[in-house]
Amino acid sequence: MSKYNEQLDVYNATKAAHGGKTVNYRVLENGLKQRLANGEITKDDVAVAFDVAKRLQSDQARVMYASVKRAAESIVEEKSDDTPENEEQPTE
Repeated sequence: MSKYNEQLDVYNATKAAHGGKTVNYRVLENGLKQRLANGEITKDDVAVAFDVAKRLQSDQARVMYASVKRAAESIVEEKSDDTPENEEQPTE
């Protein structure tokens, strides 16, 4: 996934207006698919997936974005389920 990481750095530099290189959105798409298959999706990947789908405008890219978004939402839900809601707080 070194090509993915390289393109992610270029993408982030372009977003921060420090870029000069062209972002290869196909490499980003393939890297996101691989991260999705490995279950390594983060909240930041959703924004990258959105831009990839917007730039490529293919059905596959849109499906990948929806899958990444769904995976990120499920991770957030799992984290909220892990925290006990009825935990007693010490009173002073």
